[in-house]
Amino acid sequence: MRKIWKRLAVYSACSLLGAAAPAFMPGTSVHMEAMAQTKPGINTFGWQQELDGWRYRNSDGSYAKGCFGAVEDVWYYFDSEGYMVTGWQQVGDDWYYFEKDGHMVTGPAYIAQTYYYFEASGKLDESFYETD
Repeated sequence: MRKIWKRLAVYSACSLLGAAAPAFMPGTSVHMEAMAQTKPGINTFGWQQELDGWRYRNSDGSYAKGCFGAVEDVWYYFDSEGYMVTGWQQVGDDWYYFEKDGHMVTGPAYIAQTYYYFEASGKLDESFYETD
């Protein structure tokens, strides 16, 4: 009789956990919100996916904000909230383009069926184009 009650308790606990587990699976909004609210030290440093996009946490717990940053020799730009940007971005007076994965484009590139050239710094080389 005792074994039956133990099994019933284990099965009940497993079924409760199984019902709630999909909400906490990686990539779900509940999981990303939980990750966004973790305290420094629990999640050390590196890329963090949150509800509003990707951020990079520095080893001191701060986020890269409003700046360019290289992660493993790949350059990115982080907005004032610390989120990685994509697409066309104007930084100061200069234009840059960031692929869907966030990396900064350099050299020649076709974007939306138009040919562009970006300097080694990522800045659009406007002297390459004729302007009226």
